[in-house]
Amino acid sequence: MPHQNDASDPKPSRRRLLQGTTALALSFPTLADGADPALVLAKRWCWLEAEQRRLIYQWQDVETWLFAHRSWPKLSETERAAVPEGGQLRVIEEQLDGINKLSDALLPVLKRTPATTREGLFARFEALLHFVVQDENPDARAILKSCLRDLERIWR
Repeated sequence: MPHQNDASDPKPSRRRLLQGTTALALSFPTLADGADPALVLAKRWCWLEAEQRRLIYQWQDVETWLFAHRSWPKLSETERAAVPEGGQLRVIEEQLDGINKLSDALLPVLKRTPATTREGLFARFEALLHFVVQDENPDARAILKSCLRDLERIWR
């Protein structure tokens, strides 16, 4: 069952999901004096994107379990609400909503914040890579990654 989280069980417990929400709020680096704001913002953006992807995979794991063990697609909304493991989906959804709000607030700031260091520029490129989806535009992604490697080789 997904709520009996042990080391071999990839499905999150409600407690671990709630702890994840707390970790989300505490995990961002702060802007130290003299730090490149673009570096901090880009790292935050990339972290949010990675966390979103992790949560989507957790959602899929829980939903797969619910399909296999609780006949999830056949249940009414009322019946679904009574399934304890279904609560994990609601917790994940709340976390994803929080990430989406943070991303929506962060993106305009990231777009208009210039890098002041090489590391900041590289971090902005890494953030940009999240927008160029491999399955949708593999050539553009490959060229962008190649350019980033060229810059790293030339500048470092």
